[in-house]
Amino acid sequence: MPMEEKPPPKHQLPKGAPSQRQELLYDPNVPTSSHAEQARTLAERIGTATLCTISSDGEGYPYGSFVTYALDSGDPIFLISGLAEHTKNLTKESKASLLIAEGGDENPLALGRATLIGDCEIVPEEEKERVRDIFIGKHESAKFYADFGDFYFFRLAVKSVRYIGGFGRMSWIGGDDWKSSEPDPLISFSDGIIQHMNEDHEDAMVIICKEMSKAKDTSEATMTGIDRYGMEMSAMTNDGPRPIRIAFNAEVSDSEGARKEIVKLVNIARKMANSNEE
Repeated sequence: MPMEEKPPPKHQLPKGAPSQRQELLYDPNVPTSSHAEQARTLAERIGTATLCTISSDGEGYPYGSFVTYALDSGDPIFLISGLAEHTKNLTKESKASLLIAEGGDENPLALGRATLIGDCEIVPEEEKERVRDIFIGKHESAKFYADFGDFYFFRLAVKSVRYIGGFGRMSWIGGDDWKSSEPDPLISFSDGIIQHMNEDHEDAMVIICKEMSKAKDTSEATMTGIDRYGMEMSAMTNDGPRPIRIAFNAEVSDSEGARKEIVKLVNIARKMANSNEE
C-alpha cells in the first residue's frame, strides 16, 4: 500500500485552470474543502466507474471492467453477475481498485478522478437487504435483476484513495480520513447554481473578482465551482483567464444558503467599488 502523503497547501487551482505558475490572485488561505471531502463528493455524484481486478487466468494481469456502484458509508457496493470476469477474479483474489472519473468537454487531465483501493468481497447475507436498498436507490433499473440467483452484491472496503482534482491538486487519502469525510452538501444544487450564475449574473461575479481579489482588470467571469465554503471563478484578465476563489462568510448547506452568501459578497463588493470611486 502506498505511503500516505501530506496534502498540498490549502487551496490549489480550480479545475480547468492553466497549470503554469503565476501569481495567485486571491488569498491562498481561503477556506476550502479537503481533498478527502472533494473525493467523497466526486464519488457520491458519479455512479459508474472502472473496476480493476486481478485476472484469474494465472497470468496475474490487471483486468478493467465497467461497473455501476453506490456508496455504503464510503465503501462502493456493486451488483454483479456470477458469469462476469471480474466476479471470477474477485472470487480468487479480493484485491481491487475502482477508478471514478469526472466527465466533461474540457481537457480530460484537468478533470477530477479518484482511485479507491482495497479488498472487494461478497456482502454477507444478513446485509443483503440493506445494501440492496442503497444500490437500487442509486440505480433504480437494477431492481429488475437484483434478486436474480446469479447476481451478487460485492463491497470494496476502502483502505486508501488517490485523488487528483486536476493539474497540481492531488494527494493520497488514508482510509480513516476517507471514512470520516463527508460529501459537500451542495452536491445536488451546484450544477444549477453554476448555470444560473453564468447565464444571469456575470456582472456580479466580475465586480466580486475586481474588488475582492487581485484581478482588478477582470472583464469577464465564469463560475467554475461552488461548495459549502465558497465559490470558484475563472476571471478573464489582460493576462488571460485566472482562477479566483472567494470564501463565504458562513458555511452553507443548501441552495438558499448559497444564494444568501453570494448576495452578501455582491453587496460587499459594490460597497468597496463605491468607496473607491469617492
